[in-house]
Amino acid sequence: MNEMMMTSLLIKLADLGVTGIQIYYEGSGDSGCIDQVLYTTDKLPESLEDAFDKIRSLNTWDEESEYLRNLDSGLSSDIESFAEEKILDSIEDWWNNDGGYGTMCILVPSGKYDVMNNVRITEVETYQHIGNLIDQTLD
Repeated sequence: MNEMMMTSLLIKLADLGVTGIQIYYEGSGDSGCIDQVLYTTDKLPESLEDAFDKIRSLNTWDEESEYLRNLDSGLSSDIESFAEEKILDSIEDWWNNDGGYGTMCILVPSGKYDVMNNVRITEVETYQHIGNLIDQTLD
């Protein structure tokens, strides 16, 4: 997707009244995927940080959640593909081993985004114990 196509996509979303998008993704093993794409039509705060916080607060378990695929499945598919291929695939590895999860928030129509990526890491602590079996006593 080139710059002109992305601009067109953002304008189409804005024409539908969309002001922000939240993309939730999760993965582990050796695969990952985008689970949900929510949107809001609410007026967002002027501050970028506050606007992203408001988008991030969208809840997939809320009965009133608005899923972009229900508004326009083609636009939802396009934004998912772009987000995964151009942004999520190039950040920290959230899909292999213990995996990870996160949210990508997008402001519409500016296209500014913020990714909160959480990577699960298993830490290994190594201890070494040296001794002699003869010196150990059994009770």
